[in-house]
Amino acid sequence: MGQAPTSEVVSANMPKGATKLSREQLTNYVHNNFKQSALPLEKENLYQLDGLIISFWDLSVNPEFKKSLQASQSEMLAVLKRNSENTINYSKIITVNNIQYLVYQYQKNDEVFLRFQSEFNKNNKNICGLIQFKKPDEDKAQKALQTFLESVHFKE
Repeated sequence: MGQAPTSEVVSANMPKGATKLSREQLTNYVHNNFKQSALPLEKENLYQLDGLIISFWDLSVNPEFKKSLQASQSEMLAVLKRNSENTINYSKIITVNNIQYLVYQYQKNDEVFLRFQSEFNKNNKNICGLIQFKKPDEDKAQKALQTFLESVHFKE
């Protein structure tokens, strides 16, 4: 059984075999395995699974700043395109367990970043996350994302 992450917004399970990392362990792992990281170190849901780093965090917004997933999608693509080192692999909106997610993947050289963000719940909260991995681990990362999203349910 994967370790249950902490969230005020959702109940979820990490994929089987994922181990929780402290900030220090994450820093060391990234330093030894990657050229860079896009992971927010101040978050507590940081996990490692067979070459993947998996993280997600709660987000709450003021209702007047709430954006649709489509608006977030155009914004993120515009930001990513500003850096010529980024290769955008895809960006799509999917539905898992009646929750919509914006999922997009981009890479810099052989390091890949698979990002996701859920739609907002009725309390204007959502989750965002990131799986960072090397290009050869792409299938594992896609499976881990699918397994994770299938376990996610908004708390009431």
